[in-house]
Amino acid sequence: MSKERTVRLSTGFEVPLDGDLLAIIEALYKEITLSNVLNSSFETMRAEILAVIDQMSAAEQRSYLAESLFLNSVTYENEMLSAYVRRLSVTPGPASKAKNTGRSKPAVKKAAGPKRAGRKPARKRR
Repeated sequence: MSKERTVRLSTGFEVPLDGDLLAIIEALYKEITLSNVLNSSFETMRAEILAVIDQMSAAEQRSYLAESLFLNSVTYENEMLSAYVRRLSVTPGPASKAKNTGRSKPAVKKAAGPKRAGRKPARKRR
């Protein structure tokens, strides 16, 4: 029976190298970000990630890089689709119908002011 390969974080926590990229991401978040009370810096996290990579074989690095690229491409695709759906759900205002800039802006409704009794509506300025 062979012993499961692991990598050790600077906190001493061991993460199994079983191809589960999310397990490594979760361990980094819990051990580095949360243990520093959300005060970890970019440099701290980068150093920790590089230390994890240094403990991997070339085959493990290749496997985790492929998994990372796949996960990032799916995340990117979901964000792009979400932005597209948000743009589709915005109702174009009258100004955006007259001038098509290729971008849709959210319709802004002006707050109704107090009604003026017995007066004609004010003329619009051009």
